[in-house]
Amino acid sequence: MNKSRLPVLLAAVVAIVVIVVGVAVIRGSRATPAAVTTLSCLGGSEKSALMADADVQAILRDDYGLAVKFDQRGSYDLVQVPTAQLRSQGVGCLWPSSASARSVFEATHDINDFPGYRAESVLETPEVVYAGPAATDALIKAGIVAQRENAYFIVDLKRLLLDYVLPKQKWETLAAQNLAGPIRITSTDPATSNSGFSLLQLELTVIASGDVFQPPTVAEAKAGLPTVRGLYDAQGLQSDSSNGGFREWLIQGAAMLYAGYENQVLQQLAAYRDNPAATDALLAGTRMLYPDPTLFNSNPVLALTADAQRLITALQDPDVQRIAWQRYGFRSATQLGAPAAADFARIPLAAQPRGTAPPKADVTLLLLGCVRDNRCS
Repeated sequence: MNKSRLPVLLAAVVAIVVIVVGVAVIRGSRATPAAVTTLSCLGGSEKSALMADADVQAILRDDYGLAVKFDQRGSYDLVQVPTAQLRSQGVGCLWPSSASARSVFEATHDINDFPGYRAESVLETPEVVYAGPAATDALIKAGIVAQRENAYFIVDLKRLLLDYVLPKQKWETLAAQNLAGPIRITSTDPATSNSGFSLLQLELTVIASGDVFQPPTVAEAKAGLPTVRGLYDAQGLQSDSSNGGFREWLIQGAAMLYAGYENQVLQQLAAYRDNPAATDALLAGTRMLYPDPTLFNSNPVLALTADAQRLITALQDPDVQRIAWQRYGFRSATQLGAPAAADFARIPLAAQPRGTAPPKADVTLLLLGCVRDNRCS
């Protein structure tokens, strides 16, 4: 070999090694799996777009060897599927939208039937109340809604319920511009959908416990259930999925208050990033009010098998967490600190809303029985 070419060859080898190492670092030193395992997962509708995202699917497949068959189902329906049915249908994971739904699963199933069982929250989104500008302005004048830090809005849910919703006050009493009829909060059907059920949990806490930071006991809940059932009945026909309910409110609901997830409007804004006219229309007609305190919908993954445990790790991947926030508005349940509000600069976000604890499984099951079977005594 020509000695004059040796330094050049050595430099080339070093460069190749640096490139290979660099790629490994960029990919987080993740080894490409030899085979892909297909998981069947039942989850809330609000996560269907995330799980259909091509980049998320590529990360799960290429870096974690997973392909997820995601079927949307109401959170409290999926956690009450019998063990025999879960096994016969080959369901590997459940992905409800709240810690309460997880507690119902663990209270109504023998966890020993699932040797690979592991449950962990990977995403979260606070419950909010959506309102049109006229309704928001009227509630501000009444002292029910306030603006914090000259940015985001909070709503005193206790006063709203006790002073206006339960007494069946009308918008006319607040001199709300172009609004008429009773002041009420609508939602998805809490019998099937977690976003609606979270509203009922907040309402039950306000009505039954008397302390918005303390979930009701069983005795307190039983006393408050008839009142909560009345609120439920007053809503009338409701959508059975979070995605469907929010779309209906956007089209029809300027005169209504609507309880849903923070991520729903953020996901819509992300979808409109290349459509300024649609973005302007959405922002002009939508105000996001944070109950103070609110409930955080924690979206825990319930892995029923050892293979499904890998999905928890995959969804904690920093790239998946970034996509979940920037494209779908889900806050991280695994990374410390507030989300980057600059990613949604045109809508005021609460960096860290105050939260209250959801009721335990026994109270949750009582509330489900009230709305599903009218067992409210």
